[in-house]
Amino acid sequence: MTRKLKRWTFLDSINAILFIVVVLFFLDFQNNSTMSYILLAVFAFWLITVILRNVMISKVEKDPNHPLHNIQTGKNIDEDQNRK
Repeated sequence: MTRKLKRWTFLDSINAILFIVVVLFFLDFQNNSTMSYILLAVFAFWLITVILRNVMISKVEKDPNHPLHNIQTGKNIDEDQNRK
């Protein structure tokens, strides 16, 4: 069974909180620059995936010919549901 894609998940909320904590308390480019750059790269990757997920969801919702369009827009009508 395919589920509707979410723009923002619980895991994204945890990542956002961790990002704020890291920026406030752990980034130290003078004493530990390598770890600071690694942390920034990890959070940049997460942010890019959130943006790309939202772009993909928007494309699915706008294209009625996309295979996931009915599921994403809430118009999921299966043959099993029609038979009942």
